[in-house]
Amino acid sequence: MGKTEKIVLTPKQERWLTNHFKHTQNSECAERLGISPRSVVRLARAMGLTKSRQFMAKCQHETAEAAKISHQRNGTYPPKGFKIPNSEAGQFKPGVSCRQRLGAKKDAERLRKSAESRRATIKRERSRILWGFEQRTKLKLYGNPKKCQYRYELRQHGYQIARGGSEAYVVAHTQRSPKVEANVRKYGIRVIE
Repeated sequence: MGKTEKIVLTPKQERWLTNHFKHTQNSECAERLGISPRSVVRLARAMGLTKSRQFMAKCQHETAEAAKISHQRNGTYPPKGFKIPNSEAGQFKPGVSCRQRLGAKKDAERLRKSAESRRATIKRERSRILWGFEQRTKLKLYGNPKKCQYRYELRQHGYQIARGGSEAYVVAHTQRSPKVEANVRKYGIRVIE
Protein backbone atom coordinates (compact mmCIF):
# COMPACT_ATOMS: atom_id res chain seq x y z
CA MET A 1 0.00 0.00 0.00
CA GLY A 2 1.43 3.39 -1.02
CA LYS A 3 2.26 6.14 1.43
CA THR A 4 -0.41 8.87 1.59
CA GLU A 5 0.61 12.42 0.79
CA LYS A 6 0.63 14.81 3.76
CA ILE A 7 -1.79 17.73 3.45
CA VAL A 8 -0.06 21.09 3.75
CA LEU A 9 -2.08 24.32 3.93
CA THR A 10 -0.95 27.53 2.29
CA PRO A 11 -0.27 30.51 4.62
CA LYS A 12 -3.58 32.05 3.48
CA GLN A 13 -5.49 28.84 4.27
CA GLU A 14 -3.76 28.57 7.68
CA ARG A 15 -4.80 32.16 8.53
CA TRP A 16 -8.38 31.43 7.47
CA LEU A 17 -8.51 28.25 9.59
CA THR A 18 -6.99 30.05 12.60
CA ASN A 19 -9.57 32.85 12.36
CA HIS A 20 -12.66 30.74 11.62
CA PHE A 21 -12.17 27.26 13.20
CA LYS A 22 -13.42 28.23 16.67
CA HIS A 23 -16.91 29.24 15.45
CA THR A 24 -17.39 27.24 12.21
CA GLN A 25 -18.62 23.67 11.60
CA ASN A 26 -15.85 21.23 10.57
CA SER A 27 -17.80 20.32 7.42
CA GLU A 28 -17.87 24.00 6.37
CA CYS A 29 -14.13 24.34 7.05
CA ALA A 30 -13.46 21.21 4.98
CA GLU A 31 -15.54 22.52 2.07
CA ARG A 32 -13.81 25.92 2.17
CA LEU A 33 -10.28 24.38 2.27
CA GLY A 34 -11.01 21.51 -0.12
CA ILE A 35 -10.02 18.74 2.33
CA SER A 36 -11.87 16.11 4.39
CA PRO A 37 -13.49 16.97 7.77
CA ARG A 38 -11.11 14.49 9.45
CA SER A 39 -8.12 16.37 7.98
CA VAL A 40 -9.56 19.62 9.34
CA VAL A 41 -9.68 18.11 12.84
CA ARG A 42 -6.12 16.74 12.53
CA LEU A 43 -4.69 20.04 11.25
CA ALA A 44 -6.56 22.07 13.89
CA ARG A 45 -5.22 19.80 16.65
CA ALA A 46 -1.67 20.22 15.29
CA MET A 47 -2.15 24.01 15.28
CA GLY A 48 -3.62 23.96 18.83
CA LEU A 49 -7.04 25.27 17.75
CA THR A 50 -10.26 24.54 19.67
CA LYS A 51 -13.92 25.43 19.34
CA SER A 52 -15.27 28.30 21.46
CA ARG A 53 -17.60 27.59 24.40
CA GLN A 54 -20.35 29.68 22.81
CA PHE A 55 -20.12 27.70 19.57
CA MET A 56 -20.24 24.34 21.43
CA ALA A 57 -23.27 25.49 23.48
CA LYS A 58 -25.01 26.62 20.28
CA CYS A 59 -24.31 23.26 18.57
CA GLN A 60 -25.60 21.30 21.58
CA HIS A 61 -28.79 23.39 21.66
CA GLU A 62 -29.35 22.91 17.91
CA THR A 63 -28.78 19.14 18.23
CA ALA A 64 -31.24 18.87 21.12
CA GLU A 65 -33.87 20.81 19.17
CA ALA A 66 -33.36 18.65 16.07
CA ALA A 67 -33.71 15.48 18.20
CA LYS A 68 -36.92 16.79 19.77
CA ILE A 69 -38.45 17.57 16.35
CA SER A 70 -37.39 14.12 15.06
CA HIS A 71 -38.96 12.39 18.07
CA GLN A 72 -42.22 14.29 17.63
CA ARG A 73 -42.35 13.64 13.89
CA ASN A 74 -41.25 9.99 13.90
CA GLY A 75 -42.71 8.93 17.21
CA THR A 76 -39.35 7.66 18.50
CA TYR A 77 -40.51 7.64 22.11
CA PRO A 78 -42.45 4.38 22.73
CA PRO A 79 -45.75 4.58 24.63
CA LYS A 80 -45.69 3.96 28.38
CA GLY A 81 -45.58 0.24 29.19
CA PHE A 82 -44.34 -0.74 25.71
CA LYS A 83 -42.30 -3.95 25.62
CA ILE A 84 -40.20 -5.26 22.74
CA PRO A 85 -41.87 -8.41 21.40
CA ASN A 86 -40.19 -11.67 22.56
CA SER A 87 -37.75 -9.71 24.78
CA GLU A 88 -38.66 -11.85 27.80
CA ALA A 89 -37.20 -14.92 26.11
CA GLY A 90 -33.60 -13.77 26.73
CA GLN A 91 -34.13 -12.35 30.24
CA PHE A 92 -33.21 -14.05 33.53
CA LYS A 93 -36.17 -15.73 35.22
CA PRO A 94 -36.65 -15.49 39.00
CA GLY A 95 -35.56 -18.66 40.80
CA VAL A 96 -33.41 -19.97 37.92
CA SER A 97 -29.83 -20.77 39.00
CA CYS A 98 -26.70 -20.27 36.90
CA ARG A 99 -26.39 -24.05 36.57
CA GLN A 100 -29.94 -24.30 35.16
CA ARG A 101 -29.44 -21.30 32.88
CA LEU A 102 -25.97 -22.16 31.54
CA GLY A 103 -25.88 -25.92 31.90
CA ALA A 104 -23.54 -28.03 34.03
CA LYS A 105 -20.48 -27.78 31.76
CA LYS A 106 -20.56 -23.98 31.27
CA ASP A 107 -21.34 -23.36 34.95
CA ALA A 108 -18.35 -25.51 36.00
CA GLU A 109 -16.14 -23.50 33.59
CA ARG A 110 -17.49 -20.23 35.04
CA LEU A 111 -16.70 -21.38 38.60
CA ARG A 112 -13.21 -22.56 37.56
CA LYS A 113 -12.38 -19.19 35.98
CA SER A 114 -13.73 -17.31 39.00
CA ALA A 115 -11.67 -19.42 41.44
CA GLU A 116 -8.55 -19.05 39.27
CA SER A 117 -8.96 -15.27 39.18
CA ARG A 118 -9.40 -15.09 42.97
CA ARG A 119 -6.35 -17.29 43.60
CA ALA A 120 -4.24 -15.04 41.32
CA THR A 121 -5.45 -11.91 43.18
CA ILE A 122 -4.67 -13.46 46.58
CA LYS A 123 -1.22 -14.53 45.36
CA ARG A 124 -0.42 -10.99 44.15
CA GLU A 125 -1.63 -9.46 47.42
CA ARG A 126 0.41 -11.94 49.51
CA SER A 127 3.49 -11.01 47.45
CA ARG A 128 2.85 -7.32 48.17
CA ILE A 129 2.54 -8.03 51.90
CA LEU A 130 5.70 -10.17 51.88
CA TRP A 131 7.75 -7.42 50.19
CA GLY A 132 6.28 -4.66 52.36
CA PHE A 133 4.17 -2.90 49.71
CA GLU A 134 0.69 -1.46 50.20
CA GLN A 135 -2.24 -3.76 49.45
CA ARG A 136 -4.38 -2.88 46.42
CA THR A 137 -7.51 -4.71 47.61
CA LYS A 138 -9.39 -4.91 50.91
CA LEU A 139 -8.79 -8.64 51.29
CA LYS A 140 -7.76 -9.58 54.82
CA LEU A 141 -4.69 -11.72 54.23
CA TYR A 142 -2.31 -12.67 56.98
CA GLY A 143 1.09 -13.92 55.90
CA ASN A 144 2.20 -14.12 59.53
CA PRO A 145 -0.42 -13.87 62.34
CA LYS A 146 2.22 -12.76 64.86
CA LYS A 147 3.33 -9.91 62.59
CA CYS A 148 -0.31 -8.86 62.27
CA GLN A 149 -0.65 -8.89 66.08
CA TYR A 150 2.43 -6.68 66.47
CA ARG A 151 1.12 -4.21 63.89
CA TYR A 152 -2.01 -3.94 66.05
CA GLU A 153 0.13 -3.37 69.18
CA LEU A 154 2.08 -0.64 67.37
CA ARG A 155 -1.18 1.12 66.47
CA GLN A 156 -2.32 0.83 70.10
CA HIS A 157 0.85 2.68 71.16
CA GLY A 158 0.25 5.42 68.55
CA TYR A 159 2.76 4.38 65.86
CA GLN A 160 1.63 4.90 62.28
CA ILE A 161 1.80 1.74 60.19
CA ALA A 162 -0.01 0.90 56.96
CA ARG A 163 -2.24 -2.16 56.71
CA GLY A 164 0.13 -4.96 55.71
CA GLY A 165 3.06 -2.53 56.01
CA SER A 166 6.57 -3.17 57.32
CA GLU A 167 7.47 0.39 58.37
CA ALA A 168 6.15 1.94 61.59
CA TYR A 169 6.53 5.72 61.99
CA VAL A 170 6.97 7.50 65.31
CA VAL A 171 4.68 10.56 65.42
CA ALA A 172 3.91 13.28 67.99
CA HIS A 173 1.35 11.24 70.01
CA THR A 174 3.32 7.93 69.96
CA GLN A 175 3.91 6.30 73.36
CA ARG A 176 7.20 4.56 72.61
CA SER A 177 7.75 1.07 73.97
CA PRO A 178 11.27 -0.44 73.74
CA LYS A 179 9.86 -3.94 74.34
CA VAL A 180 7.31 -3.69 71.46
CA GLU A 181 9.94 -2.15 69.15
CA ALA A 182 12.37 -4.99 69.91
CA ASN A 183 9.67 -7.59 69.23
CA VAL A 184 8.54 -6.07 65.92
CA ARG A 185 12.10 -5.94 64.60
CA LYS A 186 12.21 -9.75 64.83
CA TYR A 187 9.36 -9.85 62.30
CA GLY A 188 10.93 -7.44 59.81
CA ILE A 189 9.04 -4.29 60.86
CA ARG A 190 11.27 -1.21 60.91
CA VAL A 191 10.60 1.62 63.36
CA ILE A 192 11.31 4.99 61.74
CA GLU A 193 11.69 8.13 63.87
